[in-house]
Amino acid sequence: MQKKLDTIPGWIILLTGYLLVVVLGYIDYLTGDYSILIFYLIPVSFVAWFMGRWAAFFISLAAGVARFVSDYFTYSSFSVFKYWNCFQDLIFLFMMGFLVALVKKLLREE
Repeated sequence: MQKKLDTIPGWIILLTGYLLVVVLGYIDYLTGDYSILIFYLIPVSFVAWFMGRWAAFFISLAAGVARFVSDYFTYSSFSVFKYWNCFQDLIFLFMMGFLVALVKKLLREE
């Protein structure tokens, strides 16, 4: 199974990751106040594992923007905490993406 996934072109992996982020962003908007941040790790981890660190950065950025947009249109009141929470979510997604890419790199070197 792993060999089959390694032969998939990179653009298909990226497109799948971005489509998952869009779908999760829409679901995040529909759920309202409930956070589904943990589900954003699925496309971030998938892209980080197969594409590496830079792709993990861009997919994490896309997931962070999707979180921000869904939160922006969900909450009606202005609050500094909304921006702070979205920033924390973005940093969490960056860290997890880089860690997954690092684990893949270390396993390959071993």
